[in-house]
Amino acid sequence: MTFSRWALAFFLLGLGLTVKGEEVPVPAAPAFAFQWRQENPPPFLVGESIVYVIKYGIIHAGFATLEISSTETVSGRMAYKVTSEARTNKTMDVLFKVRDLNESWIDAQSLCSLQFRQDIKEGRYTRQVDTVYDHPARRFVYKKKRKGIETVHEGAIPPFVQDVLSSLYYLRTQPLEVGKNFTLDANSGATTWPLSVHILARETMRVPAGRFECFHIEPVLAGDGIFQASGKLEVWVTQSVPHIPVLLRSKVAVGAFDAEMTNARPASPVCPSRVLPWLHSRDFSFMGEPPALSLISSVCRRLGPPPKGKRSSIGDPEFLVLV
Repeated sequence: MTFSRWALAFFLLGLGLTVKGEEVPVPAAPAFAFQWRQENPPPFLVGESIVYVIKYGIIHAGFATLEISSTETVSGRMAYKVTSEARTNKTMDVLFKVRDLNESWIDAQSLCSLQFRQDIKEGRYTRQVDTVYDHPARRFVYKKKRKGIETVHEGAIPPFVQDVLSSLYYLRTQPLEVGKNFTLDANSGATTWPLSVHILARETMRVPAGRFECFHIEPVLAGDGIFQASGKLEVWVTQSVPHIPVLLRSKVAVGAFDAEMTNARPASPVCPSRVLPWLHSRDFSFMGEPPALSLISSVCRRLGPPPKGKRSSIGDPEFLVLV
């Protein structure tokens, strides 16, 4: 792995591995009508924000954030907008300046990716990427802009494919247990491959934000010898829900880059009297009745904080605190 890729490797499952070989073949779209799957309400909420310090050994290289910033409508679907940003600090800027932005729109019902964008600035290298996933048609459109030249690729995708950022959030919704393995399809750079995630152990990890009981997780590329992987990506998430990633490690030829959590902010408190009218004015039949708590939480940030002078607490019947 080259230094220019370290910033992404911490958050994007699969990008910490170098892929060599052919693209995984994707079966043709089935003849039967497409139906969106119904996943359980996710443990994460709009407003969640996690801050990391990035280190190489004892050297502080920069900072990164993961945030569920809002909900938006993408192709007629309600989606969580997840943002990942990474930047080097002033000292490292002199050697190699990084300003990376990654955005993923995750379908609120099926928890698959609807769209993925990148704005990469690493040294003199820049790239803008926009990938749209049409799940009913099982197709994707990938657009990349580099040095003013735009290239477009289209192709097939398996059902409910993930992008490399949504993969991490989808993993957080699963019932994690030591010894359990998960396999999902991840798409990046106009290529789709199966990603196998192994839950290795329970470990106690200490980071700047504190001490946490964690699951030690390792994502690896799956397949019958199609891929050769270099480098190693490890993730430690809290054992308790919502399985917050507290440490992400990308091993390189010499040493490793670590992203250590320094702060985690839960979702903002909301007033139900402001949420419910908004819900009643929308058609959420696809979510079933009554609307899932995840959907209620997804509009919290859009509606804003409680009225001035009011305090939100679990004991206050007028307000809810979603954590």
